Amino acid sequence: MKRHIRTLGIITIAILFTLACNLSTGTPNPDPNIVNTQAAMALTQTALNNVPLVPSATVGVPTQDPNLVNTQVAMAMTQTAMNIVPLVPSATVGFPTQDPNLVNTQVAMALTVTAMNVVPTATATQEQPPPPVEQDIQALIDSSNILVYEDMVSDYQYITVVAKALKSVGGHHEYVGDAMGTFMDNLNSGTQWDLIIIAAESRNAIQGDYWTEVKDKVDDGAALVAEVWYLNDISDGKIAPFLRECGVDVQGDWQAGGGNRIDYGMYWVDPSNPVFNTPNRVNRFGAWLTDPAWPFGDIGDFLEVTDSSKAELLASLVQGEDSKKGLITSCMDGRVILQTFCSHNYPTNDMVALWENYINYTLTNHFLATP
Repeated sequence: MKRHIRTLGIITIAILFTLACNLSTGTPNPDPNIVNTQAAMALTQTALNNVPLVPSATVGVPTQDPNLVNTQVAMAMTQTAMNIVPLVPSATVGFPTQDPNLVNTQVAMALTVTAMNVVPTATATQEQPPPPVEQDIQALIDSSNILVYEDMVSDYQYITVVAKALKSVGGHHEYVGDAMGTFMDNLNSGTQWDLIIIAAESRNAIQGDYWTEVKDKVDDGAALVAEVWYLNDISDGKIAPFLRECGVDVQGDWQAGGGNRIDYGMYWVDPSNPVFNTPNRVNRFGAWLTDPAWPFGDIGDFLEVTDSSKAELLASLVQGEDSKKGLITSCMDGRVILQTFCSHNYPTNDMVALWENYINYTLTNHFLATP
């Protein structure tokens, strides 16, 4: 505040000095420069008494000292007024003479009104609002509700791939094994499931009304990972609305007839996709097992992306193909993954790692989409 008074004192002395110089000339008529100086003094006092030109801190703009700002405005206006060319026309130009006091008073009033309405523009140093706090996705995953159907639980010659993958995932796991009735009861229980897993390797047990219920849960925001390598058998049934919403069609059946096992390898469409890298790095499957679970006949389905679909093929039988021959497909903004081949036809450790990635990927996108 003392600095502001000192500044105002300097301005006042400069103005008085100017007045003294002009008054010593003894001219009978008012000097326009003196009149302008007087107007500047009035404007200075008006600006100092003006309401603060700086918005209050409640609007999110960095607070400035209003007295300092108004003093700076007053100094600028004083300097401008002292440099104004006399507003009174010279008598030599032949114009009617106007009262200089009246003219300068009108100018001072206009400048005062303008100064009172000035809103300072934001500067480059203006504080920006802090970024929103990012959700702790891992904490949400560790507290998630997961409903799991895995029908290989009763076949002891095979490892339950999903059960093994879930050991690395936190949260509550409602693992019903192959109990279809219990699975349906849980779908209808009213529980807010974050993720539903269907690992149906024993083929077409999960169909019909199950898919109506699953679609309803996915539409409500749940994530889904489904191993369904029998879609060609049920695609015209109650799963059809779900497939349409996902944005995929069944392109055809995948049949095995012996031959070289590398013929049954697959390619990652985008090897950098998180599905193949987070939390595990999973290389593409170059071949199926030497002694696969199902070496002949129907071993899966190919999916294709429909027109104007947002579905994404993640793995394809054909290198570089991103719209057909799909074997791993993601849709609904990454909340859904469909695997249309049998997990037990490929190396167990790689499949467990891939299932861990499926779970992490779909749950992450589920929580990112949850308000």
